Amino acid sequence: MRPTEPKDMMVMVAMAAVVGLIVVNAMAGEVLDAAVELARSPLVPVLAGVLVAGLVAVLLVRCVLERRALADRVRLELVPADSFAPEIRPVLAFASTLTAARRATGGLLAKRAHAVRVRLDNDPDGRLRYSVELPRHARRALEVGVGSYGGVELRELPAPAPARPPEPNPTQAPTPPAQHATVAPNSTQVDAEPHVARAELILARDSRHPLLETGVDPDPLTGFAQALEPLIPKDESAEVCVDLLPLKPSERRRLQGKLLRKARREERREQKTLGEIMRGEPAHRTPPTRAELVARRAEHKSLAGKLGDPLPLFGVQVLVRASSPLAGRAVEQVGALVAAFRAFDGENHFRVVGQRVPFGFAGADAPWRRGRFDARVAGGLFAPARKRLVNAEEVAALLKPPTKSCESENVVRSGGRVPAAPRGLPTFDHQPDLLPLGRVVSARAGERLVGVPLRGSFFTYVAGRSRFGKTETGIGQFLHLARNGHGCFFLDPHADALEKIKRHLGDQLDRVIELDLTDHHAGPQIGWNPLARTGHRTTQQRVDAIVDAFSSTMRWDEVNARAINLTAQAAHALADLADRLPAAKAPTVFQIPTLLGDDDWRATVLPHVSPPVRQFFEQRFARLSPEAITPVTNLIDRLRTAPAAAAVLGNPQSAYDVGAAMDAGAIVLACPGSGSSRDRLLANFLVYDLLHTAKQRAALHPSAHKPFHVFLDEIQIYDGATSGNLAALLEQTAKYGIRGFLFNQNPERLTRATRDAITTNRSHLLTTALDASAANQIAREWAGRIEPQTIVNLDRFTFLASVTLDGHPTPPFLLHGVPVSDLYPEPTTYPAGPLPFTAAHGIPIAETLDRLATLDDEIAAHFAPAGERADAPAEEQVTIQAEAPQ
Repeated sequence: MRPTEPKDMMVMVAMAAVVGLIVVNAMAGEVLDAAVELARSPLVPVLAGVLVAGLVAVLLVRCVLERRALADRVRLELVPADSFAPEIRPVLAFASTLTAARRATGGLLAKRAHAVRVRLDNDPDGRLRYSVELPRHARRALEVGVGSYGGVELRELPAPAPARPPEPNPTQAPTPPAQHATVAPNSTQVDAEPHVARAELILARDSRHPLLETGVDPDPLTGFAQALEPLIPKDESAEVCVDLLPLKPSERRRLQGKLLRKARREERREQKTLGEIMRGEPAHRTPPTRAELVARRAEHKSLAGKLGDPLPLFGVQVLVRASSPLAGRAVEQVGALVAAFRAFDGENHFRVVGQRVPFGFAGADAPWRRGRFDARVAGGLFAPARKRLVNAEEVAALLKPPTKSCESENVVRSGGRVPAAPRGLPTFDHQPDLLPLGRVVSARAGERLVGVPLRGSFFTYVAGRSRFGKTETGIGQFLHLARNGHGCFFLDPHADALEKIKRHLGDQLDRVIELDLTDHHAGPQIGWNPLARTGHRTTQQRVDAIVDAFSSTMRWDEVNARAINLTAQAAHALADLADRLPAAKAPTVFQIPTLLGDDDWRATVLPHVSPPVRQFFEQRFARLSPEAITPVTNLIDRLRTAPAAAAVLGNPQSAYDVGAAMDAGAIVLACPGSGSSRDRLLANFLVYDLLHTAKQRAALHPSAHKPFHVFLDEIQIYDGATSGNLAALLEQTAKYGIRGFLFNQNPERLTRATRDAITTNRSHLLTTALDASAANQIAREWAGRIEPQTIVNLDRFTFLASVTLDGHPTPPFLLHGVPVSDLYPEPTTYPAGPLPFTAAHGIPIAETLDRLATLDDEIAAHFAPAGERADAPAEEQVTIQAEAPQ
């Protein structure tokens, strides 16, 4: 390659000057006369006015169209999964879909408003957030493009506020270029208004020189994530806006021709000197040196890479801005973000727009440039300082969210790939036949509240950490069902859920039955005797409920067969007595210690129990050691010391009948207390009494099985028996109208039988965040559609849910919890005093306890021989039906 000689250049310039003088001299007179004649024409002002008016009209139309187009843009956050690792092909396919942002027709005047913006900024926690802004008409194309990735969730974000950020003091000197900032990193000077720093980047060389093709692994976005790490959450912000304006095919062809012609001209100029051109001599074909060959090969490769492949081409605009209340921190942050672009340095690179001036740098932060810069950042207008082009492969690293190879942890991630919510999921608007679930977000439909049909909701299981929204979701579902006339039962060991529920049941007071068994309750209590015959419950059902409650509380299994049998025999004996005694004298659970520990009392009542039970006590019980009764009696003795609980269970007559509540569609609110084994026994009494009572519906026609919705918080409390009693009852009672809603923090705390029963028969399965082991268990239930790490990383009030829709379980999808205040924003008035049911049936605690203290003697007196009783008829005969326990 021969360089152009200086003397040839001088000759060419001289000859051009001579030719120009000759032409001007020859035509000067004619041109002058024509100009004077045209100036005298009356049409000249008219034509000039029309031209100016037309130009102004075009500018006004363009301004209006651009403003309208900029106002109709959407911003979508792309949240990658932890395992997100695309290859280059899906990234290029995504780039191709972005060309839809440029309208094929009618977009010439407003083309500057059709750019696609890739925004890298920080969320409130300071993590790197990746979002895309584009015209609304191109939203569907973006969704299709994101679908080619897999493992990326779309979340709609509000459009950036058009208001400009607070300006620094306009009298200050221009900010120095970011890459030369020398601010102390530990500066703590805080000003009233935040300091803002700005920088615009352009390609340093002509567009035919490509940037470095970085690929996607390692991820060049690592530098941006690391640059945002030092930000102070909620006080500092930083953003990078990479605007890409797609070229139309016609523009691409023109550009290709222009760049190729320019390259050919430069090559010919290098091969032939001016003297050779003027003399008509052929070019000297001197053999190129090795360095020239390398340079020429690199030039051809650059052109081929830029124009040879049919990759999308984009105009590019890069804007960087940061703000901080600390002096100098914004400039420092902009410098870090500009340095992150060094990852793209190749034959071309990004440089900061501006010019160094004394005592400063006249760049985007210059007072005369700030307004236009901020308007472009806020609105999305594409108006770069220099027109430069890149192809999709050069900026591939910016066309996808951070991948798993992004080494920084300072990135917003979804935790894992989650399927989209099913399309057939109905929108919830308080329809009585729907059960509210929560909010789902789709890129197309936005955010909506969804539900599932009640007819397909049999058992719902919700797992997850405490304070992550499980109980809040259950409260919302309970209130919806209760307020629409359904019978409901909510057992809350902690009482806080019941307090929230009661604030919204002020207009349903005539249906509410409240059982407060906690120590702090001092008002009247309604009676509940699990041993009394109520409704159609058989003796065996009452006994089984008592035995299952003890077994679950004490975690009894086959090793504890003696204690289980002793409890069953004692409960059966007392149930027999309850059938023979007047309702006011029926024995309660507090007579179990009397039966087992008082020989005289036992001898008095045994003749009036069924023969198998009487045979056990007369023949085998006497051979047991005195310590055999301790596991049974100790817990009841502790229960007897709790006044509120003793006043409920110590009343021989039952005002509370869960079977009647089911049939009447009542609202039952029960709080047994939390913490002690005594409280667990109370909770288990309530649960197993309900489940065994439901079994009495077996005698009814299926059409008479009125649904009764049972909400059990902390279900592991009722699942202590390893024999699987709870699992069996859950499987059986669904046939009799029981609709279960089960909540606990960890599925591993349930027995294997109960877990299997739930996962096999569940209608809906929801989970918030779990530990790794429990997350593995739920992930296996979903057959690997969800990675365990996705469950572990769920945010608060966020669920993964699989529901039954049209008779089939759906794939798990992301669900956002809904606060009760959103479902029912206006609480009702709940009275501070007794409810109507309690006022009608409640008895003061002291009165019930006084009666309980004499109940043993009353029962013994009733069964004493006729000659020893003052109130006994002369010819009393007692006949006990022989009913053997199971």
